[in-house]
Amino acid sequence: MEDLQKVLKDFYNLTKFKIVLYNSDRQILYSYPEKMCKFCETVRTNKSLAKKCLNCDNNGFDICDQTRKPYIYECHMSITEAIAPIYSNEIKIGYLMFGQILNTDRKKLSETAKLVSESYDLKFTDEMICEMTVADDSYINSAVNMMSMCANYLYTNEIIRNNPKILVYQLKEYIRTHLHTDISIDSICRQFYISQTKLYKISKKNFNMGISDYIRTQRIQKAKKLIENTEDSISQIALAVGIKDTNYFIRIFRQSEGLTPLQYRKNIL
Repeated sequence: MEDLQKVLKDFYNLTKFKIVLYNSDRQILYSYPEKMCKFCETVRTNKSLAKKCLNCDNNGFDICDQTRKPYIYECHMSITEAIAPIYSNEIKIGYLMFGQILNTDRKKLSETAKLVSESYDLKFTDEMICEMTVADDSYINSAVNMMSMCANYLYTNEIIRNNPKILVYQLKEYIRTHLHTDISIDSICRQFYISQTKLYKISKKNFNMGISDYIRTQRIQKAKKLIENTEDSISQIALAVGIKDTNYFIRIFRQSEGLTPLQYRKNIL
């Protein structure tokens, strides 16, 4: 943790951009500085605006996931932010993100703040806006490159790679992205260079069940979403969650949900 803090603090000292480390589930693991700027704190006191902030971030994460590259964007409050993904063996294990900065000047933020304050009865002071860091495109792009190097440094120097929590996130992401395949215990052990005993202990501790049961549970959860949101046949859905035998799929689905997949679909219509 000390090494992690040092890297993020050094980034902030050089750029004056707040930087945050997220896990693959988009949960904050560490940030520097810890507190938001006063302007963003004020925005997030309103539930509706806080939801918009979250939606902007999630959209940024989604685009980052699709491109597997850093992504720069402007949030609904005209504030510039950027995200860089962190990968290990083709598996996303987290993100670095910087934000709460302004591109070029404060005028646009002042105009946005005025409109928002009238609509949501919030008070933004000149002091809040003046304390925001301002940077041009060139500086922001350089900071993104530096953040990407930080992401690579954190992984290659095993500052985050050997963290047990990170291993759990890697495991969850691997299973999530391979549900359509025939995932085996051996393949998981080979992927993460761990023994079956250690894999079982990790699964039991973090998922409260064995790894085979966890995989089966994830298959059922994905199948339910496909049943709810698509018109795919039951055999197509079975294949989509990595089960070639439709009868076996129907059996384990009924054991889990108390209904067959067709009964489940009829109930939600």
